[in-house]
Amino acid sequence: MRPFFALATCALATGLAQAADISSIAIEKFFGKANITGAAIAPDGRNVLLRTRSDAGRSMLTVVNTETHQQKTVANFSNADVDMFFWQSDKRLVYYTINTDRDGVMSRPALNAVDRDGKNFKVLSFTVLQPRSFADTSYNKSDYYAAATQYGFRYRKSEAMFSPADTDGNKSLVRIDTRTRQQTDVQVPRNTYRWLVDSDGDVRIAVTRLDSKDTVHYLDGDWRELASFLPSAPEAFEPLLFAEGKLYVRARNGRNESSIYRYDLEKKALEASPMISVPGFDADGYFLLDDRKLLGFRINSDSENTVWFEPAMKAMQEEVDAVLPHTVNTISYGEHSATPYVLVDVHSDVHDHLYLLYNRETKKLLQLGAARPAIDPQQMAPMRMARFPARDGAHIPLYLTLPAGAAAKPLPTVVLLGDSQSHRTANWEWNDEVQFLVSRGYAVLQPQPRGIRGFGAAHEAAGAKQWSLSDAQKDIADAVKWAAAQGHTDPARVCIAGGGYGGHAAMTALVLDPALFKCGISWSGVITNSDADLKANQARVHDTTRITQPVLLAYGKNDRHVPFSDGRQFYEKLSATNHRVEWLEYSSSAEDWKTQHNRIDLWGHIEAFLGRNIGAAAPIRPGS
Repeated sequence: MRPFFALATCALATGLAQAADISSIAIEKFFGKANITGAAIAPDGRNVLLRTRSDAGRSMLTVVNTETHQQKTVANFSNADVDMFFWQSDKRLVYYTINTDRDGVMSRPALNAVDRDGKNFKVLSFTVLQPRSFADTSYNKSDYYAAATQYGFRYRKSEAMFSPADTDGNKSLVRIDTRTRQQTDVQVPRNTYRWLVDSDGDVRIAVTRLDSKDTVHYLDGDWRELASFLPSAPEAFEPLLFAEGKLYVRARNGRNESSIYRYDLEKKALEASPMISVPGFDADGYFLLDDRKLLGFRINSDSENTVWFEPAMKAMQEEVDAVLPHTVNTISYGEHSATPYVLVDVHSDVHDHLYLLYNRETKKLLQLGAARPAIDPQQMAPMRMARFPARDGAHIPLYLTLPAGAAAKPLPTVVLLGDSQSHRTANWEWNDEVQFLVSRGYAVLQPQPRGIRGFGAAHEAAGAKQWSLSDAQKDIADAVKWAAAQGHTDPARVCIAGGGYGGHAAMTALVLDPALFKCGISWSGVITNSDADLKANQARVHDTTRITQPVLLAYGKNDRHVPFSDGRQFYEKLSATNHRVEWLEYSSSAEDWKTQHNRIDLWGHIEAFLGRNIGAAAPIRPGS
């Protein structure tokens, strides 16, 4: 592995020529596998774990000493990629391997452990292969940061971890020694599916589920019940942390947006006032901890933000933000750090992830690695969040990205939908699909229609499981009308695109609003669904004679998200009456995951399809 350390600069730019034609940036630079896709600092602060791309295109793990900068690759497989990873102790680390291929060390996806020097490797258990689409990105998310406190404090009595188990159909909990693989049963109520560990390493909160009902239990000598409810009930809450004898939960408590509350264990009730709330957003996020107490809370509103309770951490955040003022700077601190170093994950709407070490004593930043060093953030386009008025007056969240330096005139526009019908599908952060489209001269709209979580109960309930129905579909159309009224969108040149449920909604949009959408793109688009709420819509989409616009369809032969046969049948039915339908089919493989060939090829076809049907704008030159 080549050393890649460098002093970080405030500009966070590579110095590419600012007059360059952005549309000439190669597609591979957007969609190729990133150089580095994650980092985690050890509890003692002496080492950082990096997930990087190997010379063979696999994702591997390397340990870097924070003082000497010496590197040691500890997980590098010819036939597997490293997925989620975390430190179990100062010396021991745990990680998942996925995307296994034949003829190699890893025979199937697994949970593994190894020492920081690469010794004492152990397969702890084999895992179920996670389904993915041929069009899925090579991951570069920060979700794994939350894993450290998902169940409260890390187990520190030994190098062991808690894991769910299933015995005769009953969910239970075991503790796995990461060195010996020995499993020990943990005494929790039957059917426990979620738990919280206190700073002493004991499970103190258990949530069971039976007949769709959740029951929260508290260990206080014996297990006693705190509350029981349906997860969708107004009185429901989600336990997040048990610390210093207090329980912290996420709940709505009669409000539209969920907030973070303390829960009174004696009164069995939420405290009256929330400790963390963000108007217009649910309090999605996780706690930040040291070995004994909570330090802060990382929350996602329009972008990722950190609320620090610890004054020293708050002051450090302000120091880093002063040096890096235009980015989200996510600080990770070793729970019992013996060094002055903290890890900083730097990212923004125009900047893919960059990982730095910050020395609290010298105030210096050292760059560990960048996800996409070949892309200059100064050439990328800023994203902004807005809330536009729908036809019924409701205000709907939307992310808008316009080409940097574009003239103030209506632009050809792509409405880009995510693959989920319930989870949030856009954030103020780097998005390769968005930046690629904008580099080709398109405005990009990412509406978050009713039914999407994260924006309050009313927004979620109004369209729950009803994408492509009623208000949710109208919200998508109204987003285009709003952008046109603002002067951003040329209403004669709008295409709608998406994967999964986004592809489903894109096809429905062609039926419901044929004058608004000039073309549609669907990759791994959902065609059928057994949910009763979607049956009426299935009739609309299956009435393919009503889709007359140009359509691009792409499906994977071994896609586990959507059956290939569903996509092919939809294409054959649609193309029988519409001669402007294009078909792409892909075969996923471990080799493709390394090269991202399928995804690069798909977006090359999307670029050509958009150019033919809504016309690319003139090349965008920054500063022009």
